[in-house]
Amino acid sequence: MVKQNTKEQILSIEEQIKRLKEKQKRILNNTQKEIGKYLMDSWEVEDVNEAKELIDSFNHQVKSLREASSSKEDNEEEKNFSQKPPKGNSYA
Repeated sequence: MVKQNTKEQILSIEEQIKRLKEKQKRILNNTQKEIGKYLMDSWEVEDVNEAKELIDSFNHQVKSLREASSSKEDNEEEKNFSQKPPKGNSYA
C-alpha cells in the first residue's frame, strides 16, 4: 500500500511540474508579446523586419549603457560600504 501511495505522489508531483512548466512558458510568451507590442507602439513601427533592424542597430548602444550603469551601481555600492562603519563589536 505504501508503494502505491509513493507512486501516486510521484505522479502527482510530475503533473504539477508539467503544469508549472506550461504556465512558465505561457507567462514568458505573454511577456515577450507585451514587450514587442510596447516597443513597436513606442517606436511607431509597424513592420516586424524594420523593428528587428532597429533593435539590431541599437543593440551595441544598449549593451554599453547597461554595462556603464551596472559599473556605476557597483562603484556606488563599494563607496557606501566603505563609508559605513561595521555594525556590532564597537570597542569605544
